[in-house]
Amino acid sequence: MKYLISLIFSTFLFASEVFFMPIDGKKAENKLYYTYTHAHKNIKIIIYTFTNKKLAKALKIASKHHVKITIIADKKEAKFQKSVIPNLAAIKNIKIYLLHGKAYKNGDFGKLHAKVSIVDDKILITGSANYSYSAFFKNYEYIIFHYDKHLIKKFDWFFEYLKSKATPYRLSQ
Repeated sequence: MKYLISLIFSTFLFASEVFFMPIDGKKAENKLYYTYTHAHKNIKIIIYTFTNKKLAKALKIASKHHVKITIIADKKEAKFQKSVIPNLAAIKNIKIYLLHGKAYKNGDFGKLHAKVSIVDDKILITGSANYSYSAFFKNYEYIIFHYDKHLIKKFDWFFEYLKSKATPYRLSQ
């Protein structure tokens, strides 16, 4: 009986949810929106492309509830005309950092291609999808919600490592 209870508890503790796009695009977008708007203390995001206005709105709502939001975005993609990064940078409680990948010998740079969110140090969201219309409704992508504390700590370390290498976004860029 004790074994059965611990098995059930650990299943719920480390359960994951997965969404496959474009099949689950609306469900995935809604789950992210809900997760962001119901955060209590912090949201940390690493993203390559961020053009999804619904998810930007969710972050704006969270910031109004005094949730501390930190986003590390790809330096080149953040300047893309449809990027919501400049709009988010103007909102109180949202800090943006920019980073590109490592330099090549020819002077070009790699990409910050990771897609990660950590919410309240309890939920890890990762996968192949950028926060764009195409990722949710056109492309074959996936997003996984993880609840494993050990895994969350590893990704939090990665977030802090990238943040230490990134430069703060300035609105005048």
